[in-house]
Formats: sequence, C-alpha cells, structure tokens
Amino acid sequence: MGCTKPTESAAPVVESNKVAEQGLEQEEANMHGEHEHHHSGFDDPKKFETRWNDPERDNWQHPEEIIAALALMPGATVADIGAGTGYMVAHLSKTVGDIGTVIAIDAEQAMITYLARRSGDLGPARIVPRKVRAESPDLENDRVDGAVALNIWHHIGGREAYAKKVYAGLRRGGRFVVVDSKVDAISGPPQKMRLEEGQVVKELEAGGFRAEVAHESMPQHYMIVGHKD
Repeated sequence: MGCTKPTESAAPVVESNKVAEQGLEQEEANMHGEHEHHHSGFDDPKKFETRWNDPERDNWQHPEEIIAALALMPGATVADIGAGTGYMVAHLSKTVGDIGTVIAIDAEQAMITYLARRSGDLGPARIVPRKVRAESPDLENDRVDGAVALNIWHHIGGREAYAKKVYAGLRRGGRFVVVDSKVDAISGPPQKMRLEEGQVVKELEAGGFRAEVAHESMPQHYMIVGHKD
C-alpha cells in the first residue's frame, strides 16, 4: 500500500502578494524566452534562488493546497519534477518527515548540484537529487506515492508520453499534481506556451490517469490532479 491518505480540504490561505508574484513570474517569462532560443535559460541557480525560494512566495503559490492535493502520509516517497532550487522540495520534505523521501528531479545539472549542496537545509526527509533526460522523469515502476510538476508542465515536450512514465512510476493510489499558469493570468510564461486546464486533463488521461481540475485559490495558477486508481 502507498503512503497516501484520503482527500482533505486545503489549509486556509492568506492574501496574495502581487508584487512578489509578478516579479517572479516576469523573471520566469524572460527566461522562457531565453530558454526557447538558447536552451540554457535555467542553468544558473544563483539567478533564481532568492526569488524562487522567497518565503513570501507561499502567499500566492499556496503550497499547502498542493500538499493537500497530493494526500501524502509521513514516510511517503514523492517526486518533485522540475525541482529547480528546491522551493517545493522543502515543503514536501516537511510533509513526509524524517522517514520519508523526496526525489528532486531536474534536467539541468547545475540545479542538481545546487540541490545536492543544499539537501541538509531542505528539511527532515531524505533528499535524492536526480538528473534526468528532458523527455523522462526516470522513475522506477511503482516507486513513488506522489509526484508534482510545479510551473514546468508547459516546458515538457511529448506530454502524453511523459504522463505515461509518471503513471508507471506511481504506486497504486498515488497522485500526480500539475500546477501551471492560467491562460488569462496577468503574468507568467509567454501566451503561446500556456496550456488550457482541459488540455492538461486530456494529457494526463492519455497517460492512464483519472484526472480532474482541482479546487484551489491560487490567483495565477490552476491545479490538475491525476489519480492512479
């Protein structure tokens, strides 16, 4: 049996910090353009660590809602796909505790090196930084109780095939949570890269999931939950 628990309501949220949110999103949008043209936009963690790991980000990213959607239990193993500088890794680590494991997945070696150096600061769980190919999360079959893709799904090519690989890596009863920018958000990645909620639902369903748009209160993002029943 996997270490998941029944669905619970998200914790109360606080008012959005628009200045911090728009600053981070604009920086991300700028780097999307650089990444698109040079394929190296996210190879320097120092450019992003202050903004991406700013505690004020919690005010609009609402990590407690993401954690609630994953329904993890202490001792669970969870994958953070596109872990970056470890913002979500730290929240996941607190959730699964010192007997749990967080697999911090990223395609950029610089991010993996950064996470390895910071692993002792990212909470009580065992942190496993893992360099992967862009087209695969490289998860062993039935390995994790949950997985999350925060602000990264629109970057992935061949998303239906990728979803199948995440599905294979999840244990029965596990959940895959995708959080991405709303199409009509006032900030975020370029419009041509944004994805409709319904499109993401179809991509996860093509990967084998039972998928649904989840209730959330993030001002600029939506959340899709894929279930491996």
